[in-house]
Amino acid sequence: MRAGARSLSIAFALVLAACATASPPAPSGPEKVTITATTASELVSVMTAWQTALGKKDLTGFQATIDLSRPAFRRCQAETFDIASRQGFTPSDVKIPKVEPYLDLYVRAYVGDDVNGYSRVYFRREAGKWIRSEPLDTELGGDRTKTVDGLQLSYYGIDDDVIDEYAATGNDVRAFLLQQAAGHTATGQAFGLRIFPTRGAAGPNVACGVAGFHLPNTPNDPFIRLFSNALSFQAGLSSVTERTASIIRHEGLHWLQDQFIPGITARMPFWLVEGWPDFIGQSRSLAVKKNVVCNTPTPTYKQLEDGVLQTPETPPELPGQYYSFANTMVEYVYKIGGGANAYWDLMTAYKASVDAKVDLPLVLHVTPEAFHAGWILWAKQTYC
Repeated sequence: MRAGARSLSIAFALVLAACATASPPAPSGPEKVTITATTASELVSVMTAWQTALGKKDLTGFQATIDLSRPAFRRCQAETFDIASRQGFTPSDVKIPKVEPYLDLYVRAYVGDDVNGYSRVYFRREAGKWIRSEPLDTELGGDRTKTVDGLQLSYYGIDDDVIDEYAATGNDVRAFLLQQAAGHTATGQAFGLRIFPTRGAAGPNVACGVAGFHLPNTPNDPFIRLFSNALSFQAGLSSVTERTASIIRHEGLHWLQDQFIPGITARMPFWLVEGWPDFIGQSRSLAVKKNVVCNTPTPTYKQLEDGVLQTPETPPELPGQYYSFANTMVEYVYKIGGGANAYWDLMTAYKASVDAKVDLPLVLHVTPEAFHAGWILWAKQTYC
């Protein structure tokens, strides 16, 4: 799934005034860092300047703010710039309530605000200036495992200090999934979280906007994979944000689909596979759904069955728009089908047949064409 909220976990490199006669040039390459009384304010300035460059579509200024030696990180930052260049970007105030050392070459700052939460962001110094970076795979502290109240956890040592906070939310989600499954399926299979703290650790095959996933059609795999852009903390830094919890719920509901009927997501259309976790897991804000439903061309039913075919030319924001449409389609299923049982009945119907012309009339008593038309009318009236 793609994340519905804009991440602030990037930084701006300070512009140093040149002096014609003064000191020798700053050394190149990574430098050992020291936290001082001014470090937090320096990094706030970095973030503020980064936003300014992004808002002005200043590619040169933008590239000066990030660590270009980290390929995965650089790729995702380029995508951020691409989206902002086409959609626009509005700067916001940034706070950094906590800065702490990580190894000798990095500082870890909690960057964000009290509304959207705080992300763990890594900085290092190079050529005398701060740049936003991320530790190399060899600097992540190695693989760790832990079990908290029955919840399995797989993570890197870099997250030792916050793994209990992740575990608390993971156990809340497990209880939520048991509630959703009541009367429909047994959930004796183990459930857990796998945390990836950097884009490098996520690997080259994970799209930058993906916040998490469950391995589809693999009911024996317990882990929800979570990536750094999904992880943020509330003010006070003692618990994760609702956005982070919603992503875990979303992916946990995919896990639950496989517990109900193994492999069912390979048989159902995109809008049914993704719309249910998105709607029940509360993955989209009201503002996001309104913006998409009211301001984006509505796909055909066939397009919503197939989902987005992602190519290098696909706008990175398009998949997220399809998730919003799918979210409201499942909400409409609940409305015309009498509640949650309609969705479980659709999953059962798709186990027997993959033909929407059979399954939708069987469960919802409408053809796919009538469903699509009725949903569009209802969604426009509800959200616009």
